[in-house]
Amino acid sequence: MIRMIEDPAELAGEDITGKYILRKLNYHWFAYGKAAIVTACKGTILELDREETVYSEQWGRRAYTGAGKRYPGGICPISVVACVCDTPDDVNAVIQLDVDAQEEFYRLIARTEARVQALAASSQNPVFLAAAE
Repeated sequence: MIRMIEDPAELAGEDITGKYILRKLNYHWFAYGKAAIVTACKGTILELDREETVYSEQWGRRAYTGAGKRYPGGICPISVVACVCDTPDDVNAVIQLDVDAQEEFYRLIARTEARVQALAASSQNPVFLAAAE
């Protein structure tokens, strides 16, 4: 099961211990970053493990299997949890949505740049030419 978290204050540490979490990154609108597994909760601080990913034919990229080597992943405040996933397939599906959104974003930027270049090429106006560069 995948749970999107609107209000992290509603989360209980014991409820998400052993689950995968994804944290909302502030510098990318399309990215949750790497998943982590909650190993313990002390107040509002989560202790995390990371899981090694392996290449997956199914996903066409590195993915979580649930059987990968684990290593300490540090801590984070419960307030940054954006998504809780029960299984590796759940977390891989959420990450795939991020991958798709990022690709769509870059295609949109490329289309916009091509339109600006076409507009500049069709115009003798120096403002358009400068904007295209």
